[in-house]
Amino acid sequence: MRPAKIEGYSLTKWGDYKALIGGEPGEEVHGMAYEVCSPEHEFNLAYYETNAYDLAPCLRQFTDGAEPKKIIGRTFMYAGDTAALKEGRFDRKLWEFRMGSRLPENWHKRRGAGDG
Repeated sequence: MRPAKIEGYSLTKWGDYKALIGGEPGEEVHGMAYEVCSPEHEFNLAYYETNAYDLAPCLRQFTDGAEPKKIIGRTFMYAGDTAALKEGRFDRKLWEFRMGSRLPENWHKRRGAGDG
């Protein structure tokens, strides 16, 4: 893993997590880049990230001064409604579709009571 940045993307909150979304030209997101070395690693990483994310192309610009300084790669970008995400709205149907499971009917009542 190496420190890097990508341009044209932005971060927003998805619950307790940060989600990568499309950004303005020149907007930067700083983080760490991981080189996937095998199809098995790629499958495992995609499985971990769930269907809530799609792969998107990116130009990784490494910030550690080592070579190579730039490489073309892919990143996981939020696959849902980014406007709803930015506004803090929760789309239950989208969540269930992307995660492949259903929330209990009274999930919003428990959530409002501080149970999660």
